[in-house]
Order: sequence, then structure tokens, then C-alpha cells
Amino acid sequence: MKLDFKTDSSLLMTEVSRMLGLAPVFTMMVAIIMLVLVVFSVQGFLTETQKEKKSMELPAFTLKKSPVGKKVYEDYSVVLARLSPHVKVTAEKEGIRIGISDPARYAEFMFVLNSVQGVSKDVVWKAKEICLVECAGSASSALISGIIEKVEVKLRGPENE
Repeated sequence: MKLDFKTDSSLLMTEVSRMLGLAPVFTMMVAIIMLVLVVFSVQGFLTETQKEKKSMELPAFTLKKSPVGKKVYEDYSVVLARLSPHVKVTAEKEGIRIGISDPARYAEFMFVLNSVQGVSKDVVWKAKEICLVECAGSASSALISGIIEKVEVKLRGPENE
């Protein structure tokens, strides 16, 4: 094909202007495609950032406490009373009272008092009252109460929400 610019110049200008008329449309389509790709990329980036933040969170621990009933105090008082016959162990509404009347039995009193947590699996014991020398009517006495504590853990990560 031979191109003659003198005679076919108007035809050439028509073709060039037609091609230039489509260029803005192609540019707009490419711009829209690029915009869609950018939106998807940003969305993926934000999703990954949120997952990474979630995985960096520490586990959440909560401690649930519940009081111990009189029946539990009675059961533990029987067990503790077997440790030493010279130590008086009685169950009360608010706890277990441990006492001795003879100051010479102080070592046995401390043995029973220190053994409370050792014989307990689920109960955490606290001393409400403790008197070691010359207590009202006895040589030594203590009132201990128990609490059942349960730890709940919420692990980190998106699968544990």
C-alpha cells in the first residue's frame, strides 16, 4: 500500500482524529481498572493490619470468686482435726476456727494452720483472725475462711472472639 500525503491527507487527518477520539476513552478505562486494583490492595492491606494487631493482643484473664459453704467448712474441719488431737478444729458459719488451750502445743497449732492450704485443692484460704499468744480463753487461735477461685482465659486472635 502506497501512502500519498498530497491526495490522501484529508483521509489521514480523519483517521488520526478518529484514533485520538478513542484515546480518552481508553485512558478512562485504564484509570478505572487501576482504581479498582488500588481499592482491593488497600482493603487487603487493612485486613492484614487488623489481623496483625489482633494477634499482638495479650490474653485476657478474669478471676471469678465464689464463697465457700458451711458444708465445705465442716468437711475440711474433720480432715484438719485428724492432723493433731490436741488442736481444736471447729466449723463455723464464717469459716474454720483452729485453736489450742495449752501453749506447749503451739508447734502442733502452727502445723495444722499451715496444712490448711495443703489439703485443699480448689479452695484458697485466708486468715480472718489470728492470735498467737494469750487469746481470749485460749493460748492461740485462728479463724480462716475460704474462697473458690476460678481463672478464665480469653485467648488472643480472631478465632477466639
